[in-house]
Amino acid sequence: MPIDSNDPWVEIDASAFSHNAREASRLAGKRPLMAVVKNNAYGLGDEIVGPILDSFPEVGAIACVRAAEAIAMRNAGVNKPILVMAEVSEDEGVTLVQHQVWLSAWLDDASERLARISKRVGHPVPVHLFIDTGMGREGMPDYRALPWLESLHHNPAVEIKGTYMTFAHEPGFGGEQLARFTALVASAQQSGIELGTLHAAPSYELFQMPTAHLDMVRIGNVLFGNYPDAPGMRELAELRPVFRLRARVTRLEQLRAGDSANFNRSYVAQRPTWIALLPIGHTDGYPSTAVNTCQVLIRDRLYPVVGTVSCAHTIVEIGDDRSIEVGDVATLIGPDAAAIDPQTVAAKTGVRFLSIITKLNSRLPRIIVNH
Repeated sequence: MPIDSNDPWVEIDASAFSHNAREASRLAGKRPLMAVVKNNAYGLGDEIVGPILDSFPEVGAIACVRAAEAIAMRNAGVNKPILVMAEVSEDEGVTLVQHQVWLSAWLDDASERLARISKRVGHPVPVHLFIDTGMGREGMPDYRALPWLESLHHNPAVEIKGTYMTFAHEPGFGGEQLARFTALVASAQQSGIELGTLHAAPSYELFQMPTAHLDMVRIGNVLFGNYPDAPGMRELAELRPVFRLRARVTRLEQLRAGDSANFNRSYVAQRPTWIALLPIGHTDGYPSTAVNTCQVLIRDRLYPVVGTVSCAHTIVEIGDDRSIEVGDVATLIGPDAAAIDPQTVAAKTGVRFLSIITKLNSRLPRIIVNH
């Protein structure tokens, strides 16, 4: 049910997340999923999305990129393993291990740093080892990783839970990256080094590179209803939008011919026309370029966005007939009509899907539906 407020809000559809997890699991050949809930769950709220994904049997672990995200999700009730895919400070490492969170390691002095953390927590540190196969951003370079892996394997302060890599998404280079990773893994295993769970494939490789699925697939975008940016993806899986951006109509007014609305008279009525005011704007995450390109769903009808999307207001043209009322719920982005689907809004406004979802104002209430 909509909230009892004139402030806009975001609805999180738990059933859509569940559907997308099942689709991802099917593509992965039923391998477990490591659900990437980074950047505050791509803007939807890690303390909300984390527990939802944690409840699905397809999800074997959660991943994030900030220590604070991991602690927040653990405190919110996430019980499955959580991996922080970033180097953290020693103090952060101690806190994370105390919250049963896996650390990542890739620096040359990882063995010494993990030994210090182990001494402080009183037991071996569970860790995933990050291998750089050509991304050049994070990870131990594969060509000099074997002695490093061996030192960690023999360190009693370290418990290797997994080993992973990431792709650069450069056409034609993914196969080379995977070959580097698998060659290193083979060499390590021949040397008796236990590497734990192997994972490499994010959403794009989930669709495009089955050989990269390994022991587990590590995906984010797919779970959030975002297709990889490549042709033919929609034929391989049916993903569902997982959120709605909504607000109530707070004003309804009939303009006379020649009357204007918003700054700089950005909208001028050509005839007597009803307009509706929605208390939501670009600071809430609705793109300013939605004017004259997007529509809003009210009472199962679509109405065009006109004038200007300002910081906190959006104006919608209702037309000749007063077909809605103050207090009606308007859906600006959501799965209820093709015209307001997040992918459609992204295309019409000239922004990417992730730019829309990650820009949703963190102060907007998040309401879970269909749980």
